[in-house]
Amino acid sequence: MIRPPPSTADDPQIHAPEAALADADALLFSAENFAVMLAELAPIALPPATHADPMQLRAIASLYLAAALESAGLIEAADDLVRMIRTGMVSGDLGAAAEAVQDFWRERRDHIQPQERQSLFARLFGTPSDALDMVAGSNTEFDEKMLDLCDAIIKAAEQGATRKLHVTVTRLAENIGAAANDALLLMAREIIDMLSQAIAILNHPAIRAMLGARTLWDAVASIDRRLRRPPRGTLNHLRRGRAGMAVIAWVADVLTEVERDGTAALMPPDVIVTAALDWIDETVALLRQEEANAAQPQDPGAYPRGQPAWADLAH
Repeated sequence: MIRPPPSTADDPQIHAPEAALADADALLFSAENFAVMLAELAPIALPPATHADPMQLRAIASLYLAAALESAGLIEAADDLVRMIRTGMVSGDLGAAAEAVQDFWRERRDHIQPQERQSLFARLFGTPSDALDMVAGSNTEFDEKMLDLCDAIIKAAEQGATRKLHVTVTRLAENIGAAANDALLLMAREIIDMLSQAIAILNHPAIRAMLGARTLWDAVASIDRRLRRPPRGTLNHLRRGRAGMAVIAWVADVLTEVERDGTAALMPPDVIVTAALDWIDETVALLRQEEANAAQPQDPGAYPRGQPAWADLAH
């Protein structure tokens, strides 16, 4: 069960990604357990699925948050920081963070590489967009299907209109199913573990002191400034990722019911209505920020970054 997004007044740690990542890990763990259970059964001949099954959807929900945290720069910032420490671009006392930094550097070649992660996220969610997407294929319809579903969730809560809700649940599952494959669980586990490592490094008190950062997100911003990158909208990415993860996980929970009885009065709980509203709000906020960044003069010395494929939603 995805925890409801806390209000700022209720939780001073609302800007921390650890709780959201714990939810993603729980979703992935349930999918992994189900996969192990199926593997222990005798092979059963089944017709080809037309959409992702609930197990896949839970893994994909965790990957949606991972894609958002990728856009927020967590893994990239940790990787850049380790390189800057090793080259002397950033100096200071690592203290108890030294072992985590050394492990991250030593394991870097075994990690899923940025191009692989971006290609996976593009194939599933249509973002980020870069030259690799043209080769691997980008799911350009995902955000449209997600927007339709969020709109249907809100209308079901306000007006009791569930017919469109059934249709949009099925369409999102079909859209994701066309992009899913058997490697999802393995890649999802590795990416979630990498994010945990990145958070542990960037949020370590010794690292934040070295960067003059009060929070983890201040540390990311400090690294970006040193590399002359534009602002990322980190908190918007986190909130959008958390909301999208909750919506996709809910689809996993109700998909069997929708298939069994497409006329059932399927009413989303309050936490999912809030997630749908948050997803729309944060998408609009990110689009406005991307447009503002695009209007600024480009720094020729800045490190490049891919642009999102969902910019058309702003118009």
